[in-house]
Amino acid sequence: MTKEPSMKNICVEVCMDPKFLRLSLGFRAFVISSLFALTCLVPGNVLGHHGRDFILVQDSAIPAPLSGVAIAGYEWQRDGDTDSFSTEPGFFIGLASSLAFGLSAGFSDESGDWNYTGITPQFVISLIPPTGPTNFRAGLWAGYEFAERPDDSHTGSVGAHSHSPGSGPDAGGPVAPHSHGGGGHDHGSHGGIHRHGESGFYSRLILESDITERTRAVVNLVSFVSGQGGGPGFGYAAGLRCEIHHDLSLGVEAIGDFRSYGSSHEILLTTMVGLPKHLSLRLGVGGGLTRASPDFTLHTSFLWRF
Repeated sequence: MTKEPSMKNICVEVCMDPKFLRLSLGFRAFVISSLFALTCLVPGNVLGHHGRDFILVQDSAIPAPLSGVAIAGYEWQRDGDTDSFSTEPGFFIGLASSLAFGLSAGFSDESGDWNYTGITPQFVISLIPPTGPTNFRAGLWAGYEFAERPDDSHTGSVGAHSHSPGSGPDAGGPVAPHSHGGGGHDHGSHGGIHRHGESGFYSRLILESDITERTRAVVNLVSFVSGQGGGPGFGYAAGLRCEIHHDLSLGVEAIGDFRSYGSSHEILLTTMVGLPKHLSLRLGVGGGLTRASPDFTLHTSFLWRF
């Protein structure tokens, strides 16, 4: 009787295939990370991941009181000839049946040195519970980012700096630092929802619905009000997530500005894998659609539910 190949053997065969080795380094890293996560899956005793299922998008799920999730998010970007890294650890905890609180801190790698970029306390409020045949629901995410170095990127220098979409600990970390000189893109004037080291109030109106039993769609209407006298910014985030298995889902997400000049738009292909010990792994790979966006982005997030 022929023995079925193990997941480990399948991973080795895929990674050694000559066609796979000709793919870009970033895409190979994404595939290898996904395969590694799949080899960690075990049947039973795996906590289902309900809520915090998106990278760029905020969903309306509220954890049970005093339950929540700790998140460690990482991001690598390539913009022209520049590579940059950032991370945003945080947590999210339910306070009541329709109210949750979160806190996240941002760090970025600027020219080889890791620097603290800011902290964002935030709340999520459930406005409309699941209603109707598609379980339509609505919520509000609101937070204030206390940037570490306000306005340091508005001085005209071409040094590295970070964008912060104000999306909280579970909806994508700050856009990694990049340079406006040399090989990078022309990122235009500062504004929209991607502010450079600027403190301010962020909010997201969350609209969510189940398209099918295993597929749901989420749309965010994003706004930013500067705490330093700058003009407001408006944008969007949208995501579609399909649950292939209880411990595996695939999706597509996008985020961007409502601006006529210098707008940034990014799209990601994502996957989420349930792991043992109340852990989950989120992966996203994509890039920008405009000159103000990075060429390539790789997101990795580890979640621990408590």
